[in-house]
Amino acid sequence: MGYKSRRHALGQHFLADRPLALKIVETALTEATAKGCKSILEIGPGSGALTNILLETLPSSIGIEELILCERDKKYAERWTSKEVAVKNFKIHNADFMELEDNAWISRPPVAVVSNLPYSAGTAIVTKLARYPAEIPVMVLMFQTEVARRLRAEKGTKDWGSLSIWIQNKWLVQKLFSVSPKSFKPPPKVDSEVVILTPRKQPLISAGDYPDSEVWLEKMLKAFFQQRRKMLRASVGRDPTWRNTLELAEVDGTKRAEVLGWDEWTKLLQALLSLKHK
Repeated sequence: MGYKSRRHALGQHFLADRPLALKIVETALTEATAKGCKSILEIGPGSGALTNILLETLPSSIGIEELILCERDKKYAERWTSKEVAVKNFKIHNADFMELEDNAWISRPPVAVVSNLPYSAGTAIVTKLARYPAEIPVMVLMFQTEVARRLRAEKGTKDWGSLSIWIQNKWLVQKLFSVSPKSFKPPPKVDSEVVILTPRKQPLISAGDYPDSEVWLEKMLKAFFQQRRKMLRASVGRDPTWRNTLELAEVDGTKRAEVLGWDEWTKLLQALLSLKHK
């Protein structure tokens, strides 16, 4: 989806629970090894709760050749730059991940991703990562609970929305465990949650071979969810693109977007693409 990184202050809640950090890293490395990953990407290592464990463990990991860190805060980036490590290929990018070129972190695919994501940019970062299901076979990520629930929401629940559909179309999202504010320094005012994302073999919304299908899927989800409590035909107003899409797809315009099933989203996207490619 078209989420942008918000330029909040660099203040972050650092994970201070080593047993929990071990659990996150062990899950990520087990999955990464099983899926034949060559690289591990950590976004926002900060003070190193996950990074230190990765550096301790990776030399004995089978098949993983590279650890890439992306750290926006210069102070923390320099800390890792000066550190002597036993990892064969160790790269540090002092950059905002949302502005980092893709080839800087997809140098040895497949790439596994592990991160305690900053609250202010978690949604933006996961939507950037989720565009690469072919290169990323697994992501183990921590979000504030509100975001995690939206990612893994089920149809008909209050958390179900355009982000849920867009992510789950290509990714299976599963909760690993909840995390208390007490596990951080300083403690945040909200709970957190660790989830694991793995790519599906096929998208749930079939779009055919149109090269611009992803672009139109995003536009369609935004259009139909912009007034989610209204009926579909009311939420899109008089816009001919969406009214014609509804008509051609033969989807009931008196329904709300939040109750549509995957088959109905497929009909809508296929109808939309056929109209745009006449």
